[in-house]
Amino acid sequence: MLWMIIVLLFLILIDVVRLHKKIDKLTNQLDPVVPPTEKEIEEMLDSETTSFEK
Repeated sequence: MLWMIIVLLFLILIDVVRLHKKIDKLTNQLDPVVPPTEKEIEEMLDSETTSFEK
C-alpha cells in the first residue's frame, strides 16, 4: 500500500514539473525578454563600480 502512495506522489511530481516547463515556455513566448543594449550594460557596470567605492 505504501509503495502505491509513493508511486502516485512521484507521478504527480513529474506532472507538476512538466506543467511548470510548459508555463515557462508560454510566458517566454507571450513576453520575451529583450537583451540589454551596450549602453545599458555600460550603465550597469558603472553603477556597480560606484556602489563598491561607497
